[in-house]
Amino acid sequence: MDEQAVFEKVREILAERLGKGAEGITRESRLNEDLEVDSLDLVDLSMTLEDEYGIDILEGDAADIVTVGDVVKLVLDRVPEREGEAR
Repeated sequence: MDEQAVFEKVREILAERLGKGAEGITRESRLNEDLEVDSLDLVDLSMTLEDEYGIDILEGDAADIVTVGDVVKLVLDRVPEREGEAR
C-alpha cells in the first residue's frame, strides 16, 4: 500500500469533514490542537477509513492517534494484516 496515497485520502477525508483546505493539512498536523478534531470527528474518521480500506480500528487505537501521520501509520499497519489473512 502506498503511504502517499493513504495520506492524501486521509487528508481529503479530514478536509471534507472539517471544512478546511486540504493543502493546510500535513502529516505533522495535530488532530486536536491544529485541526480541532473532536471525539465525534475521530469516530467518523475511523469509520470512514474502515469502510475505505476494509480494516478494523479499535476504540483503543484512537487513543494513540495524535497527528495525521499517526492515522496514516495506523491504516498502513492494519492493511497488511488484512491482506495477509486473505491469502
